[in-house]
Amino acid sequence: SESKVGANAVNKNAASASWSNVWNAQHRRHDHLISSLRNVISTGPYRAVAPIAIIGGTASVYSSALRQTSEDAFTPLSMMYLLLLALNYALMPRLSRRYIHPSTDKQSVALAEEVVKMTLGLGGWILATRAEACAAVASSSLSGSTNEFISFGVDSTNNVISAATTTTTTTTVSILLKQLEQWSPFSTLVAAGVPSVLYALQGTLTYTAYQNLDAVTFNGLTQFKVLSSALFCYLLLGKGQSVKQMVALGMLMFSTVVFQGSWKEWFVTWKKDNHEKTNAAQSISKTSKHFNHEIRQTQYNRNRRHKFFFGVLPCLGATLLSGLAGALSQRSLQTQVASMERSAYFYTVEISFLSAVCLGISMCMNWSWQQRHNSSNEKPDSLVSEKRNHLFHHWTVGTLLPITTKATAGLLTALVHRHLGSVIKGFALTLGLVFSALLQFIFEDKELTSGQMVGTSLVLFSSWLHFTNPSN
Repeated sequence: SESKVGANAVNKNAASASWSNVWNAQHRRHDHLISSLRNVISTGPYRAVAPIAIIGGTASVYSSALRQTSEDAFTPLSMMYLLLLALNYALMPRLSRRYIHPSTDKQSVALAEEVVKMTLGLGGWILATRAEACAAVASSSLSGSTNEFISFGVDSTNNVISAATTTTTTTTVSILLKQLEQWSPFSTLVAAGVPSVLYALQGTLTYTAYQNLDAVTFNGLTQFKVLSSALFCYLLLGKGQSVKQMVALGMLMFSTVVFQGSWKEWFVTWKKDNHEKTNAAQSISKTSKHFNHEIRQTQYNRNRRHKFFFGVLPCLGATLLSGLAGALSQRSLQTQVASMERSAYFYTVEISFLSAVCLGISMCMNWSWQQRHNSSNEKPDSLVSEKRNHLFHHWTVGTLLPITTKATAGLLTALVHRHLGSVIKGFALTLGLVFSALLQFIFEDKELTSGQMVGTSLVLFSSWLHFTNPSN
C-alpha cells in the first residue's frame, strides 16, 4: 500500500509538472505574439493609423458641421481661420524654443511682435478694401465694360484695363478715407484700449499664478476660460448657449484634462495633500503640548493660504479677465462702437499700436532706471555699453520666424472673434493640443498615448456637438 501511495504521488507530481510546462510554453508563446504585434505596430505601416485617424476625423467632423449647422457664421472661410489658429498654437512653442535664445530680451521680442502684427493688419486692411473696391467696380460697370471689351481691338482693350485699374485704385482710396472719417482716437480707446488693459492685467495675474501653483493645478484652472467667455458673451452681447452647447463646453474642458493626463497627477497631489494634512493633525493631537508641532501646523496653514491668495485667486482672475476681454473684442468687431464699424484687420492695427506704445513706455522707463543705477554705481563704460546693446542681443534671422508666427496668431484671433466669436476660440486652443501631438509624432517620433487618443475623440465630438446645436 505504501508503494501504491508513493506511485500515485509521483504520478500526480509528474502530471502537475507536465501541466506547468504546457502552461509556461503557452504563456511564452502568448508573450512572443504580443511582442511581435507591438513591433509590427511600432515599426510597420500600422504605426500611422492613429495620426491618419485624427486627421481624417478632424476633416469629417468639421465638414459635417459645415453641412448641418444653421448659423451663417460657420463658413469654409471661418473654419479655415479656426484651423489655422489651432495649427499656429501648435507651432508656436516649438519655434520659440528653437529660434529664441533664453537670454533674449523678452520686451524687444514682444515689441517686434506688435510691430509685425500691426504691419500685417495694415496690409490686410488695404487688401481687403481693394477687394471690396474691385467688386464694386465690377458690379457697377459690368454691362458697359463687357461691351467695350467685345467691340474694341487690343489697344482699346488695354486702355479699358488701364482705366479699370485706375478706377479700382481710386475707389480703394475713397473707401479707406471714408472709413477713416468715422474713426477717432476716442473710438480706439473704447474699442481696443479696454481689452488691451485687460489683457495686460491678465498676463500679470497669469505670471503670478504660475509662480505660486504647480503645473497641474494651473493647467486645470485655466480651462475655465471657455466658461468665462460664454458667461461674458451672454452678459455683454446677449448670446447664450443651448443646453447641448453647454454640455459640449464641459466636454471640451474635460478633454484637455484627459489629453494631458492631468487627472492622474491631480489624484496623486490630492492624496499627498490629504496625507500631509492628516499627519499634521495627528501629530498635533498627540503632542499638542509641544511648541514645534504648533509651528508646523501654523506653517502648513500659512502655505495653504499663500497658495490660495497668490495662486488660485490670480489664476481665476486671469480666466475671468480673459473671458471679459474676449467678449469686448467680439463686441468691437461685430457691432458698431463709437460710430465706427471695424474690420478684423483695422482692429488688429489699433490694438497692436496701443500695445506697442505701452511696451515702448515700459522699455524707456527700464532704460532710464538702468542709466540712473549705472551712474550711481559708477560702472565702467564697457558695462554701460553692454546694457545699451542688450536689447537685441542674441537676435538672429531665425528669431523673426516665431515673432511672425505669433503675430499671425494675433491677426487670426481677431478674425475668429469677428466671424465665430470668443467662445469658439476655445476650441482652437484645445485643437492646438491635438495638432501638437501630431507634430510630436511626425518630427520627434513620439507615440500617441491612449489619453491623447481619447482626448482627441472628446475634442472632435464636443466640436461637432457645439457647432451643430446653436442656441435659439
